[in-house]
Amino acid sequence: MRPAGDRGAFIEFDADITARELHARASEVQALACIVGHRSLYAIGVGQTFLSGSRKVIRESQTHTIEVNFNGPEMRDEFRPFVDGLRLTARYLGFRAGYAYLDGWPKEFSLPRRPTSRPVKQGSFAIAGNMAGFYNIDSPGGWNILGTTDTLLWDARRDPPNLIEAGDEIVIVASSREMHPPENIEELPPAPIDGVEIDGRFASIVSLPDYSRIASGRSPGGAFDEAMAIAANRAVGNRDDAPVIECAMLGPKVRLREKRVCAWFGAESDVSGVFEATEVNVGRIRNGLRGWLSISSVIPSVSEGSGRVGESVPPATAQIPRYARDDRRVIRIVPGPHEPSIERIECEVTNQLNRVGIRLRPLQPLTAPADLPSCGMQFGTIQLHPDGSLVAMGPDHPITGGYLQPMTVRWDERWKLAQLTPGERVLFSV
Repeated sequence: MRPAGDRGAFIEFDADITARELHARASEVQALACIVGHRSLYAIGVGQTFLSGSRKVIRESQTHTIEVNFNGPEMRDEFRPFVDGLRLTARYLGFRAGYAYLDGWPKEFSLPRRPTSRPVKQGSFAIAGNMAGFYNIDSPGGWNILGTTDTLLWDARRDPPNLIEAGDEIVIVASSREMHPPENIEELPPAPIDGVEIDGRFASIVSLPDYSRIASGRSPGGAFDEAMAIAANRAVGNRDDAPVIECAMLGPKVRLREKRVCAWFGAESDVSGVFEATEVNVGRIRNGLRGWLSISSVIPSVSEGSGRVGESVPPATAQIPRYARDDRRVIRIVPGPHEPSIERIECEVTNQLNRVGIRLRPLQPLTAPADLPSCGMQFGTIQLHPDGSLVAMGPDHPITGGYLQPMTVRWDERWKLAQLTPGERVLFSV
């Protein structure tokens, strides 16, 4: 077990651990969330994480019978006598929401992953090495397509949205009928803020992270800077978990059905502080990349002549937290969890950045190892990729990945990732 940042732990097991044994160990982890990897557990918690002697109450594994028409372009005749009745086990989830990595494909029939990905249709059954999986949504993919199913594997309108959970067993039934996968939805849009119209392509409605999403293979999400989102909400008298508008680069135009108290927190923009308005034009964001606009859920009483943008009208209920914010271009990290780890490195921020992650160009050459067995990640994980670049994971990151993790951003330093802009230089250091 090794530290994964200052509020997590990476627990790695022998290569021959079975999926059943791995999930039994996962049930013993006391943490905010536990991500199962190929042969590891990644515990995310507030404070110390550990393996306890008592187990959590967890969902019993289930068995799913799934029909597959083995009509795929990479299907081989020598596979056909063995696929009907094949039993597979969902070892872990990752890659995309609800994608289950399945153990049990015969090693003698393994095929290497394709060198490049291409578009893959929902319902495709594919293999890479001796792992198998179903593409539950339309997605790029580099696995070998053997067939198709029309079982509804994922639909965000369902609860839970994923059919297969880690630890489940899948029985394959070979079929000759045509498969027509049903319509599904990858992700539900966030609920709109009542009485608010948002016009802007770089704006997202966010709230606090939801760690229960990890069970279905999704990131917890949440604001890129949780403290700023909470501060903005408190400034207008909202609950901490009320939705806020997260803006990047160029803020939106926001029209309100009636005058309300608004607050802007984060990087500089054409609006600032706490004010009343019926329309807000955030404009260009400066000295950073992101800011958070909150709008009161309760309509305030408005006195005659008030309502100018920028007028200070903090509600009496606001308890705005104050945070010590030092140089955002120096980011404190915890080395590892993987070896070789990094304790100090300067990087340049590239223009490849979004809520999933930020690609960084190290100012000294780094050598990346071959792909590793996939393991869990968190917001603030930094991967080393084969091209020598580093990628810092954002709040919408995949929950598992197969690249070296040489360092992890400290929990209270992750806000700095939100404000990194292309071309900037940033120092990561213990």
